[in-house]
Amino acid sequence: MLLALPAILVMASCGSNHPSGDEIMERAFARHGGEYLKNLEVDFKFRNHKYNAKLVDGEFTFQNRVALHEKMEKENRAMTVTNGRMFNTSSTNSVIHFALLPYNINNSMAHKQLMCTSKIKGEPYYKVEVTFDRNGGGDDFEDVYIYWVHKENFTIDYLAYSFHINGGGVRFREAYNQREVNGVRFQDYINYTIDQDFPAQELDYAFESGLLREISRIDLEEIQVVTK
Repeated sequence: MLLALPAILVMASCGSNHPSGDEIMERAFARHGGEYLKNLEVDFKFRNHKYNAKLVDGEFTFQNRVALHEKMEKENRAMTVTNGRMFNTSSTNSVIHFALLPYNINNSMAHKQLMCTSKIKGEPYYKVEVTFDRNGGGDDFEDVYIYWVHKENFTIDYLAYSFHINGGGVRFREAYNQREVNGVRFQDYINYTIDQDFPAQELDYAFESGLLREISRIDLEEIQVVTK
């Protein structure tokens, strides 16, 4: 009954007089940088590691500056050994993925579905579920992402996702320290989890109910952006 209640409340707030999931995420993409996100080079520091990413007409390369330059292959999750240290290309890709949200949502492999609307801390949000194709979606194609997009300014203020590696689980992230660098919006996150079985789609309810606990902070430092 505990899990059924938020689902019922969510269904009650859904209606037909809303833009589609594709339209909402397209506006969020524009709000977070739009055309700048298609062609840029960005450097930043995260947890004492320096990263570099380049986006050129959809061609994406990335680099952990401690490791060798790596070209992203969606089906390749191999470990790279450099200077006696081991780095996971999947982990590096994940750091870049969250740093440059929502660039990777704006492609044909991502399927966006408007779930409904909700309120978090009194603010109105569209809730959009994003899933990926099996073909081309990489090893993590089964992961589900939820984005809470502000209904008035179309910023992505909260997100959640479910994952299946290492036993699986869910995470909920609250954005803070929003800033723009050369037209691209960056934001840090408070990272939460929950100590009970709870669907990612309903973590806004869990957040509002005080059921989540903070486990880390996702802070980007020394951001530099060159747009083309």
